[in-house]
Amino acid sequence: MNEFLHILQDHIAKEAVGLIGGVIFFGSWMWQAWQSRQARTPVVTQSFFAMRATASALLTVEGIRTKSLSITLVMAATLLLMLYNIYLIRKRARRAAHADQTG
Repeated sequence: MNEFLHILQDHIAKEAVGLIGGVIFFGSWMWQAWQSRQARTPVVTQSFFAMRATASALLTVEGIRTKSLSITLVMAATLLLMLYNIYLIRKRARRAAHADQTG
């Protein structure tokens, strides 16, 4: 039994980055659902995209660690898409702030 626990602990330690990335990835969906419930309408916020970007970065590292080209490429592309969405949200906020100042 002690040997089994040692093997399990070693396996979890090796998978920690992927596990944390997966938890954050799933958590971002929970966060989005909670925010939508609060707003009583579907919403996707910058914090949702930030969580997804963090998870995608961790899962990209996991793909590299496991030498999985498909996971690495998909998660790296997802990371870029999440960062682009953050950029668009910030750009819209800057335009709105500028319009409020001039308008």
